[in-house]
Amino acid sequence: MKIGVGVEGPSDFQFWNKVLPKHHRGWQFDIRNMKNRDKLVRATPDLVEEFRGLKRHAAVIILDRDKDPCIKAVLDTFDPAMLTEATKQPPTDRYLHIAVAIKKLECWYLADAQAINAVIPGAHWQAPPETAACNGKREIEELIRSQSKTPIGYNEIDFAKSIAPKFGPGRAEGNSASFRYFWTRMSGICSA
Repeated sequence: MKIGVGVEGPSDFQFWNKVLPKHHRGWQFDIRNMKNRDKLVRATPDLVEEFRGLKRHAAVIILDRDKDPCIKAVLDTFDPAMLTEATKQPPTDRYLHIAVAIKKLECWYLADAQAINAVIPGAHWQAPPETAACNGKREIEELIRSQSKTPIGYNEIDFAKSIAPKFGPGRAEGNSASFRYFWTRMSGICSA
């Protein structure tokens, strides 16, 4: 069985393309990189219809909250019909699921300190009880800079590729409510 997944960009694609199949064995994931959040939101109605036509078991849209003040502000950017479809039925009966990373996917990475410390040698990251308060991208950039003897930048795609095999959803759930929400939903879809 396959699940259709829409993501914002290439780093999200690289991360989820490794994490989802590894932790939900027996399932296949048709992951679509829409290049940015606005395109993902606009493309959601077409993606959902395409996933239905391809007989995907469910459609999941994963996006970042970025600088929006709250999750409701993010959800309000969706077509009203999509928002209704994503909320009108109990989660176990829904076809469309929308998950919002608080604030960015990097905050979900930071929720798994073991993975961060494995990918950034010498880092001694300790995840706070809730990574939503972190500026994820900046925290990772600073960790990389502090451990590097030569100036290197943060490459989102390379970092996503390197952290994905080390990432433990069970560890991350304890430090990010938004990740826990997403992972619980995805696990529910995969156990249906």
